[in-house]
Amino acid sequence: MSWPERIELYEKIEERRKHPLIVYVTSKREGCAASMSSDAFPHIIEQLDSLPAKTDALDFLIVSHGGDPMVAWRLLSLIRQRVKDVAVMVPQSAYSAATLVAFGANEIIMHPNGHLGPVDMQITTVGDSGQRKSFSTEDITAFLDFVRDNLKITDQEHIRMLFEVTCKEVGSLGIGFTARSSKLAVDLGERLLALHMKDDDNRSKLRSIVENMSRKFQSHSYPVNRTEALELGLPVNKERDEELERLMWDVWIDLELDLKETIPFHPLFELLNSAEASKLLAPVPLINLPMAASASAHFQTTIADVNTNASVKVDAVDFEHINAIVESRRLAAMHVTRGKILSTRNPDLMIHYNMVHTSRAWGRLDKPVSK
Repeated sequence: MSWPERIELYEKIEERRKHPLIVYVTSKREGCAASMSSDAFPHIIEQLDSLPAKTDALDFLIVSHGGDPMVAWRLLSLIRQRVKDVAVMVPQSAYSAATLVAFGANEIIMHPNGHLGPVDMQITTVGDSGQRKSFSTEDITAFLDFVRDNLKITDQEHIRMLFEVTCKEVGSLGIGFTARSSKLAVDLGERLLALHMKDDDNRSKLRSIVENMSRKFQSHSYPVNRTEALELGLPVNKERDEELERLMWDVWIDLELDLKETIPFHPLFELLNSAEASKLLAPVPLINLPMAASASAHFQTTIADVNTNASVKVDAVDFEHINAIVESRRLAAMHVTRGKILSTRNPDLMIHYNMVHTSRAWGRLDKPVSK
């Protein structure tokens, strides 16, 4: 299927829910995963502007492993400037910043296969060697707690030395950014929940929900299911609608096929599944070098000659992968990365390749003409 075929599913969901539906997904495909980003806003705004007049409620289906938390705040702010009630649909995984989006909904409709995730901020730093390191905002606190509670190191001088090592590993600015990010996650979580939980009695409940979703789970990828989300106090649908769940799942399965989520992306895989694979995997040519007439004679055949005579032209292989989709039954747009893979097989039989990106941009899809 593709967007034109999904339109029928969207129409069925809207007919059942009596609300317009907007879908936002980002790729979780291994090798080319994408994050929620502000570059999707023009297309989300376009979707909101296309809503029928006097729309007061909206369903927003999201699947993503997260991204910039401020994207979640701005996204809900944009939606709530136009509609009064928002329901977030979670057919599969909505982690990190996508969970924050769910926080801002009056109702969270979770499929039995759907999961939310902890909202502790993830920080990525680049060391002197250029190596990227990722860690949670809770990791530093957990390390120092481990030193005090498990290793029973209480001497302040030792703790100071360990903290200095941590600062050297992460960077002092990284420590400061981590502390600020931790506060930001809690603050944004409370603000988003407060968009629909406005009673004064709910203030302590807001803090409890956010604290639990920030610190209760020991892994940023921990899957919070429907039952746990309800127990934490999130506004998850208590009554299940099996027909709606079926439609939500059908939408996700079709999006999963478009995104090729079950097929890892790797340049070598792309090469070996292309028409150029036969050249790269061709039999190794055996070259008979002439025997020297005498001990003092020299061979005239060089490695350069071997490379020249044994070389085969390997054409560049085109590739593309979808990073994100924003669509409804009215409009659709995709963010796609395109490029070429250049490759060669060296005399040592190693296949070398290099990827060249030729474009990375959003593009609108044409709606099929009604018959």
